[in-house]
Amino acid sequence: MPIVSKYSTDQIEKIVNTLLEQLRSEEATTELSLMCLGNTISHIINTSVPAAQRMDVVTHFGQALKDAVNSKKQ
Repeated sequence: MPIVSKYSTDQIEKIVNTLLEQLRSEEATTELSLMCLGNTISHIINTSVPAAQRMDVVTHFGQALKDAVNSKKQ
C-alpha cells in the first residue's frame, strides 16, 4: 500500500530541485553533498524533534533512505 504524503509532489520537487541546484552551483562533490545534507538532517532533527523521539525518527528515516535506494536498483 503506497504511503500518502501530506505534501504535494510539486512542493517536494521544488525544494529538492532548489537544494540540488545549490549543490551544483557550489560544484560540490558527492562526498561534500552528502556531508552537507547529513549535517542539515542532523540539525533539523536536533532542533525540531523532541529528544525522546529522535532515535525513532532517525531509525525510520534511515529505513526510508535504504528503501528509496534499494528501489532504484531494480
